[in-house]
Amino acid sequence: MDMKKEAAFTGLEAAIVLIAFVVVAAVFSYVMLGAGFFATQKSQEVTYSGVKQATSNVVLDGQLYGDAATLTKLTFYVRVPEGGEAVKMKDITFLYGINNAVATKATTGTTYDAESLSPGERTKVELTVTGPAAGCKFTLEIKPSVGASTLVQRTLASGYTGGVII
Repeated sequence: MDMKKEAAFTGLEAAIVLIAFVVVAAVFSYVMLGAGFFATQKSQEVTYSGVKQATSNVVLDGQLYGDAATLTKLTFYVRVPEGGEAVKMKDITFLYGINNAVATKATTGTTYDAESLSPGERTKVELTVTGPAAGCKFTLEIKPSVGASTLVQRTLASGYTGGVII
């Protein structure tokens, strides 16, 4: 009887094939785990960024005060709510508009008591503005560099001569 030595599948060959399958499976699982960890890290960064933006707002604290029948100076207090992020006052933009006109940046004559606001603190802000007169509307937007802006719309009473703007 003549036996061919090439006809049988030996244990050594089976072990080599099995090792090849295990190596390919290990590389594939490493790549898939790496992609999963990367996606998890990116979603965590997005979540932290969203929380930071949501807690970095600046709100009006109290009433608005005017100086005369035609406003030339607007005085008010702002604060960062508890649990919020600290904000530098120089990074806050104040936009001011009259009677639904496009709001412009109010920079000249802007003063405030503190250079930065921590959560729970408040500071007095004075803006130099032009108008409106009694009976007209105005809009003030308090816009920090990061976070949500605060929009304040008021109408001056027809007999307004200064003081609290309701």
